[in-house]
Amino acid sequence: MDFSKIKSKIIETKNKAVVKSAELLWNSSFTIKTLEELNESIKKSKKTTFTNKETWELKEFNKKVIIVFWDENSNFFKESLLIFPILVTKAFYQNTTLKLAKTSISWINLEDYKIKEIPSLVMFENEDVKKVIEWRENILKLVKSINLDINSEIEKI
Repeated sequence: MDFSKIKSKIIETKNKAVVKSAELLWNSSFTIKTLEELNESIKKSKKTTFTNKETWELKEFNKKVIIVFWDENSNFFKESLLIFPILVTKAFYQNTTLKLAKTSISWINLEDYKIKEIPSLVMFENEDVKKVIEWRENILKLVKSINLDINSEIEKI
């Protein structure tokens, strides 16, 4: 075999692996596929209260949920195989839930979530949209940032 055939076989294998990995991610629990799943994820952003049993002091915890709306047929979704693990790690560090969502979910109106363009990253706090980050480049800024505090990075953009 000559070098060009080996090179084309490697590229073909890589492309098959990317497509297969994208399908696995798309069918995983990280991806929201129905309106019910989307509503359940948004409900996780509800503020919780805790009563300290020693001081009887009431404490409130603000919870955040980040949902990234991606077009499942775009090349950007295949690129997410590299992006998504970094975002998940940063969200885990901040005790924040991060999910992917299909843009083709039936009975969903993206304008209800203040989404004008796809891809968009939407941060929910107390079941309301707190911040929307649109465009691929802005989402990539979160990935490329060295800071692990994803919440403060989202606020900066």
